[in-house]
Amino acid sequence: MKDRSTVIWNKHAYNAGTLLSRHHLPHVLQHRQETRYEGVVGPLNRWVDHIRVSTQESVPYFDPRAATEGADVLVLLQDPSGEAQLGSGFISRDNNDPTAHNSTLAAEAGGLPYSRSLHWNVVPWWVANPSFAPRSLAAEARRAAPLLAELMDLLETRPKVVLLLGKQAQEAWSQLLLGASPDLKGLPIIEAPHPSPLAYNKTDARTGKPNRVLLQEAFAQATAVSQTNAV
Repeated sequence: MKDRSTVIWNKHAYNAGTLLSRHHLPHVLQHRQETRYEGVVGPLNRWVDHIRVSTQESVPYFDPRAATEGADVLVLLQDPSGEAQLGSGFISRDNNDPTAHNSTLAAEAGGLPYSRSLHWNVVPWWVANPSFAPRSLAAEARRAAPLLAELMDLLETRPKVVLLLGKQAQEAWSQLLLGASPDLKGLPIIEAPHPSPLAYNKTDARTGKPNRVLLQEAFAQATAVSQTNAV
């Protein structure tokens, strides 16, 4: 059986020279590791260090290549891939997995620069990690709920819009809003399918559109809202 780490799953990032992989372009990953405490994500990654200690989970870091011009759009998914947690160690559009590849394609089709968006997960650790007994996504989302609230308080400025990719992210955000402040409740949100291959290649039963098209439209809408709300 072929080693999955030797396969280039995110050809877009590989061709751009930004792929995060221990096997491919290792110097890129090393640079990202060396700069993880710099810039906008620096304080957030120190927070991640705290989460790692308090939860005993291998939580991936925020990507220092993201949000370099500000986190105008917060992109929330459900939980990290195995590649993010055990491979690169970052939540990134540059990860060597199909979900990251699909996210990048949708974001670029929608005109959303990586420099103005920040990717994260409602559960910041890999739920299916084989090092643990089987765990449910719903239970881990409840466990992680306080961390999502902490993140919103830690961000230097509020995002102008939140893009929720997948049902788990959408449900977690709904729960967060139950006890949220009025300014957080007033934050624009956009919902879209998850960019994993299982969802990306399906057709939405309600609209009849391919999910990949719905993702592109959601990223385009997020781009438009963030620009409209720019100060």
